[in-house]
Amino acid sequence: MAWPIEDKILKAIEEGVLPGAVLLAKDKSGKINFTKSLGHASLSPTTPRPMTPQSLLFLASMTKLPTTLAILQLIQKPRSLELTLDTDITPYLPSLAAQPILTGFSSVSGEPILTPRTKPILLRHLLTHTSGCGYPFLSPSLARYASFYGQPIPSRDTSSVAARFDYPLLFEPGMGWEYGSGIDWAGVLVEVLVGTTLEDYFKEHILAPLGIAEGRMTFFPGRYLSEEIQVADMTARSENDDETKGRVVHAPFPPPDPKTACFGGEGLFASLESYMAILESLLLDDGKLLEPKMAAELFTPWLVEPEAKRALTKSVGDPGWIVGWVPPPAEQYDWGLGGLLVNNTEGDHEQHRKKGFLFWGGVFNLAWFIDRESGVCGVFGTQIRTPADPLVRPLIKAFEDDVYAKLAAGEQQKL
Repeated sequence: MAWPIEDKILKAIEEGVLPGAVLLAKDKSGKINFTKSLGHASLSPTTPRPMTPQSLLFLASMTKLPTTLAILQLIQKPRSLELTLDTDITPYLPSLAAQPILTGFSSVSGEPILTPRTKPILLRHLLTHTSGCGYPFLSPSLARYASFYGQPIPSRDTSSVAARFDYPLLFEPGMGWEYGSGIDWAGVLVEVLVGTTLEDYFKEHILAPLGIAEGRMTFFPGRYLSEEIQVADMTARSENDDETKGRVVHAPFPPPDPKTACFGGEGLFASLESYMAILESLLLDDGKLLEPKMAAELFTPWLVEPEAKRALTKSVGDPGWIVGWVPPPAEQYDWGLGGLLVNNTEGDHEQHRKKGFLFWGGVFNLAWFIDRESGVCGVFGTQIRTPADPLVRPLIKAFEDDVYAKLAAGEQQKL
C-alpha cells in the first residue's frame, strides 16, 4: 500500500517544487522497511535520469554524522594517545589554534578587531559547534570580516580545510554556540591521528563494517562514476520571468576534483540507501560502528556551558536556516554529537518525537532522524540549491508524520 507522502511528492514534482526525491525509513521490529524514489536525478533535457535509492546525492552537512562517528571510534579504540572528548586538540591543528577571536570592528576604519584566544579548544567543542568556528554565509560578523579582506563567500578554496575556513573564531571555546566548520576540523584531526585520508578511513571503518560497496559513499564521486554509480544533478529555482519561474530547473555543478581535500563537515556524496545503513546501525545499537556505551553519547545533551545552551536556544528560535522541521519551543533542544537533540518533550508540538530524538540535515534539502525510544529512523533527500527551501520543509515533515503513523498503526495491531 502506498504511503500518503508518495502522492505529496508526486504532486510536488509535477508542480516543480522538487526534481525528485529519495525516502527511506526503518524500525527496530522490521515491520517498517520503506524505500521510495520518485522523480528525476537529472532535469537535463539531453540526459534525463530517474532518481533511485542508489543515486549519489551531495550530502553537505549530513556528512557531519559519519565524521563524528569516526572521531568516536578513535576514542573508544585509542591508538598512540588517550583521546577523549575533553582532549585539547590545538597541538594537532596548528592552523586552527592560531586563529584569534573576532571581537568587533573599528568604528572609524571598519577594520576587524582581533584578540588572542585564551581558552583551549576541546574535541567536544568541535563536535558541538561550541569551538567558535562559524560559517561566513551564516554569520554576519564573519561575512563582514570576509568582505573587509576581499574573501569570497562561500570560499571556493577546496585545497584544504585550513584554506577554506581561514576565519577567526567568534568567541572563546565553550562560551557560545555557532553552527560552523568545527566538524570539518574534526575530520582533519582524524587524518592527523591515523595518518591516512578521511576517505580511506571511512572505507575501512564506516563502509566496510556495514557492507557498503566502494563508491557508494565518497568525497570523490568522480573516481567511481559508471553505469551503476551516478551523481544526481543539482537544481535551482528558476528566476526567469516565464512559465518556469519558481520551478526547479537543471543547475548542476561538477563533483569535486580528486585532488581536493576531504571536508568532514560537508563533502560527502552518497546514496541514501548507504546512509540509511548508518542510521539503522545506530538505531539497532548493533555495535558495528560504535560500542553501545559510546553510541549512547550521540544521544546525550552536550551543551554543558550555559552560554552555549542560551546561544543554541536563540539560534533554534528562528529556525528558517535549518533543513527539516524544528517545532517550538526552542528550549527543548540541545546538541547531541552529530545532530540537534530533543532533550525535553514537555510542550513539544510534535508529540510523537521522544526524548533523545536526534536529527539534522544538509543544505541542499536532505534530512535524517533517529528516535531510539520509539525505535524508528528515516532519511529524506533531494537536490535543490536553495538552502533550507521553505517549499521542501513541509514535505520533510509529512514524511516524518507518515513514518510515525505507520509505527502507531503497527503498535495498535499488536494490541
